[in-house]
Amino acid sequence: MTKKICLLVSIVLLAVAARSLPQTTQEPSAKPAAQEPVQKPRKNAHVIMISIDGLPPDYYTQPAALGLKVPNLVAMKLNGAYADGVEGIYPTVTYPAHTTMVTGVRPSVHGIFENRLFEPPPAPQTREWYWFSEAIKCETLWSTAKKAGLVTASVGWPVTVGADIDYNVPEIADLKEPGSGKRTLQYATPGLIAKALGAENGGDNSTDGRRTSISEYIIANYKPNLMLIHLIALDDAQHKNGARTPAALAVAEKMDAYLGRILEAAKKAGISDTTTFFLVSDHGFAPVQKKFEVGVVLVKEKLITLDAAGKPVDWIAYPWNAGGSCAIILKDPEDKETAIKVTEIFNKIAGKAGGPLYRVLARTDLDRLGAVPNAFLMLDATSGYAFGDDFTGPEIHESKDYRGTHGHLPSRPELRSSLIIYGESARVGSRVGIARMLDIGPTAAAVLGLVLPTAEGLAIRELLKSDLVIPTNPKKKSTDKSKKNKNSGSGSSNRPASAV
Repeated sequence: MTKKICLLVSIVLLAVAARSLPQTTQEPSAKPAAQEPVQKPRKNAHVIMISIDGLPPDYYTQPAALGLKVPNLVAMKLNGAYADGVEGIYPTVTYPAHTTMVTGVRPSVHGIFENRLFEPPPAPQTREWYWFSEAIKCETLWSTAKKAGLVTASVGWPVTVGADIDYNVPEIADLKEPGSGKRTLQYATPGLIAKALGAENGGDNSTDGRRTSISEYIIANYKPNLMLIHLIALDDAQHKNGARTPAALAVAEKMDAYLGRILEAAKKAGISDTTTFFLVSDHGFAPVQKKFEVGVVLVKEKLITLDAAGKPVDWIAYPWNAGGSCAIILKDPEDKETAIKVTEIFNKIAGKAGGPLYRVLARTDLDRLGAVPNAFLMLDATSGYAFGDDFTGPEIHESKDYRGTHGHLPSRPELRSSLIIYGESARVGSRVGIARMLDIGPTAAAVLGLVLPTAEGLAIRELLKSDLVIPTNPKKKSTDKSKKNKNSGSGSSNRPASAV
């Protein structure tokens, strides 16, 4: 009897203990139910993301101090939500930044490392950029929206040639016939440009004027759930004249007028009340007085060989210029002797007070930043300097018609970019200090009821209405705070002429 009682007690204790253990309804080999993002597409919602290339945040946070008249930017800020600035990715140049904004990941993950392709000799020097969307290695806003059955559109957005976008006018220059627009016509949605520009456009035949007219047409006729628009003239003006100069501010006011037209187009189309506008930029600007020619240094050190005409024909170490930064690539990544030599050369230059180098970043630094995976190291320019593309002549010289640049470390305040959220899902009156560029795409996705499944970034809840249901990705931890990017800190950034 005693043994039976003991056995009965043991069974009871085991049953109680079992109830206290975590329960599971799946076999260990089964796929967890929470592996897929939990999203509910909002098919009546619209996101229009407008990038004003090179727009510094003080153009909307302190316009009066600059003597700047930008009523649409100011109205969006006052009646929407905004960041004092945005910390971007490295290098802070257009194509990697725009790709981060639509993917929520760093360049080493999405695959767009600089503006221009790396083309060391003896490869043909095409000076082509990362035009084609096939170079992107992860999910984008447009691919996620398309899979969810939403209508997508893009005008002039970088890295969209060949993208699966319903109404697409990609940015691509014809380097053989600059300004002709032939390649844009070739890769745009058939017939779209002709239809859009057949309408009244006020006689503005500039690139941004045409892009605005095409955007107005798409909004009026197709009412896309997701629309991406890229305006470029401010960037061009600030490269030539510098930021906050009279010439640059005049162009900024013109950009504001284009912005007003896009806002009005949504109103005329009857979607303004269900549209959330994202006003963004890709980088700020630093002043330039001098250029530092890394190629000249490497030639003198016999790491690049030139022909009789002064053109590179062979190399051991080669520069990949991004304006305010410059990657150094080794022909043989395992060449330790050259690695030591190159490091010593540029550390010596960086050690000189008032010199052209702000910092030399080792591979470990670049891994932390998610930057240029094939670079051995990167050089970051001192304020007042930009990197040039020469292989002959002086190492340092005056910069005559190039007075502003970017590409430097994103932690540098002058390189901060912009973010305003305005319209249906904006938390009016909300403001954050420094947002992360990584979080812009996930925030736009959240407004559409979507999740960017591969994103590192998170939705910026403080800038969105408190009652907006934000879908969650079970792979990510939710946050109520916009986190400062603790990790911070292409040929020339000049853009080839594009007709549209």
